[in-house]
Amino acid sequence: MRAEIQARLIAQLPEIGGRCYQLHEVSSSTPKPYLVLLQRKEEQEEPWRGLVRHYEVRCYSGMASFHEVDALMAKVKQALDGQRLTEGGAGGASFTCRYEGTHRSDEVDTTLSAISRSARFSVQIKPSGGTDAATAADPWVEALAKWTSLQLPSEWKVYRNTWPVDYLAPSILWRLNDVEMRDQGSVLCQLKKKITGHVLGRTLAEQNSKATEMVSKLIGAKKIMLDEANKRYVTIVGPALHTPKDEMIEGQLTLTLSRMVDRRSRDEPTAVLIGGVKPNAIIE
Repeated sequence: MRAEIQARLIAQLPEIGGRCYQLHEVSSSTPKPYLVLLQRKEEQEEPWRGLVRHYEVRCYSGMASFHEVDALMAKVKQALDGQRLTEGGAGGASFTCRYEGTHRSDEVDTTLSAISRSARFSVQIKPSGGTDAATAADPWVEALAKWTSLQLPSEWKVYRNTWPVDYLAPSILWRLNDVEMRDQGSVLCQLKKKITGHVLGRTLAEQNSKATEMVSKLIGAKKIMLDEANKRYVTIVGPALHTPKDEMIEGQLTLTLSRMVDRRSRDEPTAVLIGGVKPNAIIE
């Protein structure tokens, strides 16, 4: 991944003249401006985000002013944020860089005779086992995903449960958040599943517009087909729109899917444990 990020920066910033280095390769005599690419920590984020590796890009220029650093930083962000790169060229594994803000305050490095500014980017990676995190499929999430696909233009992807390493934008991820059962008599139970939706656009405007549109469509739909052969539906309850700090981690959409089920039926085998999520079972 480091090599692909470095190549992207060199290609997109001709003013650095190919000068994108690792930290040990620079000195006070290194021609400016230049970039330094550093690999930072890896951390396991929320289960639906997976394992994330952080990279830092430092922009260096001469001691005169920060104007050149400002311009470099803007181009670095444009070159990497939301860009899907491929390891080892065509046929290799793909990954997407996400801008996560400035990493450090402005610095004056007298040793390198340079001033600098840093930005941090994240990349989702596969764990050491070599596969994405797996979550058991849920038929209600699957039904919602299929319905969503019919509401979106063809270029939009719909993911279930977890973000894949090679995710694309624009896309929507639906994941199961909680399960609740309430006794409705000696035979029936009301089964509720709380769902969170993450909308990822190519631009912030597209992202916000599509999130708002999806809430409107959910309100209008009222119910979603669960089993066409047996004409079974789930009811959409309380769809809402939120403004999170990070759409990939928190999600902008919430809703509840609800259905009355026969406690004696085997049609809902996942009512006890769904997608590895322990239900919040309430029997009244």
